[in-house]
Amino acid sequence: MVWRRPGRRALVATLTVVASLLPLSLIVAVSALGDAPGGGGNSGAGPAIVGFSPHEGTIAGGTVVHISGGGFTDVTAVSFGGHAARSFTVKSANVIDAVTPSMPRGVSVRIGIAASGGTSISNASFSFLGCHVPRLKDDRVRRARKTLVAAGCKVGQVQRVPSARKPLRVIAESPHPGTWLEPGTAVVLRVR
Repeated sequence: MVWRRPGRRALVATLTVVASLLPLSLIVAVSALGDAPGGGGNSGAGPAIVGFSPHEGTIAGGTVVHISGGGFTDVTAVSFGGHAARSFTVKSANVIDAVTPSMPRGVSVRIGIAASGGTSISNASFSFLGCHVPRLKDDRVRRARKTLVAAGCKVGQVQRVPSARKPLRVIAESPHPGTWLEPGTAVVLRVR
């Protein structure tokens, strides 16, 4: 059996695990895998994502995500789950700042980077957060409040119909159940 030096992907996977334990400032060690001339480093083999921060943002988009890794000099596109970033700036061969796009609903996606030498997909996921209006009809008000908070929403105005009697139950909510809104959006409850 002949021993062979591990390939670039194996080294990047190992560095991904190690880098997740280190502060961003120490991740510059990835430059050892950079585009060194003469066959060293990755020799133009493409970008490699080591990590990113933050790991979540709103469905409206606009969150600046700091992506660390290597081989970022020729980056042509950054995407979040296949949706193009609003914009991105290559800060160095090891750091990119990308602005998240808007998403129609809450979802967790992988970050992708395309460069002239290839593509790279993040191991971790970025989560788009929102208020997903739950179905609350016939729930008591106390339970409805807890359900709204768990869904990323907050309780807005509680409107009682003239014939309301305790225990109060939800007869309708606005906006309609299934609607995706910005996190923390107030949902109006109509109770009887």
